[in-house]
Amino acid sequence: MNELTDQGDRRRYIGWMYGGILLGLLNTFAVATYGALGVSRNYVVTDNMALEAAGSDLPQTNSYLSLYPGAVDWLYGIAIGMVLGGFLAALIYRGFNTRTVPRLWAERFGDSRPKRFAAAFAGGFLLLLGARIAGGCTSGLVLSGVAQLSLAGLVFGISIFASGVFTAKLMYRRLS
Repeated sequence: MNELTDQGDRRRYIGWMYGGILLGLLNTFAVATYGALGVSRNYVVTDNMALEAAGSDLPQTNSYLSLYPGAVDWLYGIAIGMVLGGFLAALIYRGFNTRTVPRLWAERFGDSRPKRFAAAFAGGFLLLLGARIAGGCTSGLVLSGVAQLSLAGLVFGISIFASGVFTAKLMYRRLS
């Protein structure tokens, strides 16, 4: 049961099937009109825009940064849309979560906010670093790879879900 149900709240959410269909249609449109769907590259694009605004020539002279021009395009719009869409969904369904330390985290690791924020930052940093080293994010590989029936996408999709279940069971095992 999720925390909303635990609180006796009867909020309505979009069903997983409708969300999946909408995501599938978006993915099909993206692959047909642009190419593979993925947004982790937008961190580099944003870095390039900030560096160019500061007058740096690094985006043109650095071999890595020069691969990602600092310009807003369709995939950048998707990233902005994900943030705005999440915000609008929280507004519509009144689903803002102001809890800074989730209940499961507090049970396992304590209720220290600095510890939780440090772990979240470190995890996000490692995830982004890995995505950029790999040349793309996990969601891009799974969504675009599976949609194109790529063996790498299928194997990675199965692996990421299996490792997620294992990690959740390891980190959030019942405390006796």
